[in-house]
Amino acid sequence: MAGCNICLDKSCDGEQQLPEVERFVISADSWNRDRAIVPCKLWFAFNNVVGDSFEMCTVQCLRYNVSVLKRSSKTFLKGDWSLFVDHHDLKSGDNVLMSYKPHVGSFNCVPMAPDGDVRISALNEAEYNNQIFSGTSFTLRMSEITDDEMKRLLSIVKWSKRWTMTPLVHRLTTTDAERFALKLKKSLIDKLNLEPAVTIQFKVYGGEPCDGHDVRYKIMTDGRALCQWKEVVEDHGFAVGQLMVCAAVMYEDDPVVIVWKV
Repeated sequence: MAGCNICLDKSCDGEQQLPEVERFVISADSWNRDRAIVPCKLWFAFNNVVGDSFEMCTVQCLRYNVSVLKRSSKTFLKGDWSLFVDHHDLKSGDNVLMSYKPHVGSFNCVPMAPDGDVRISALNEAEYNNQIFSGTSFTLRMSEITDDEMKRLLSIVKWSKRWTMTPLVHRLTTTDAERFALKLKKSLIDKLNLEPAVTIQFKVYGGEPCDGHDVRYKIMTDGRALCQWKEVVEDHGFAVGQLMVCAAVMYEDDPVVIVWKV
């Protein structure tokens, strides 16, 4: 049976365009190592929610930055797609289930063998850990991370990537913990489209999420957000030298900063 002459999917039969992107399958007919093609029925809706790139995350929390090439009748996925194929040793006949996460504008992806079994990463432990930290941002001039901290950090970064693809690792300074003035990097908050000066929710995770704290902030001239987070510091015992991970997400249309103590 010949595949569709647009998306190459043998099951494609000119179905009507779906109005929204939720879950879809990149079929075995529609990908190779170098690229994948978005199914015809989702082409229009997909192009409306995705720009020139997006991030996808596997069930093992591996993150890939996929570039998007939009043409008049089809859309190609490239960039880290080939890395994703190599890391999971995808073979002819495999499918990839994609689930859209609108709150962060990214996709969960599940590579599956023809029998429905999930393909896990073929990376060794060192390669896996390096890929986990890919895309994670670290504060400049931060003191060295200890072995114990690194073990805890690896676990937290894996969890944080369920929320966002760009967690920030930061060691608290005197300004952060004693003057209660935390400056969040521009790259962390850009996706939130914050107003120049208002409040933002902070949630601290330590097994169970706490109630949110409303933290006042202002956008500085360099694009960073200066947050007055005294209540967060005092309620959760943050101190100078404490290592933390923070992630910015949209939750039910509201901007939220999620924080983990390492």
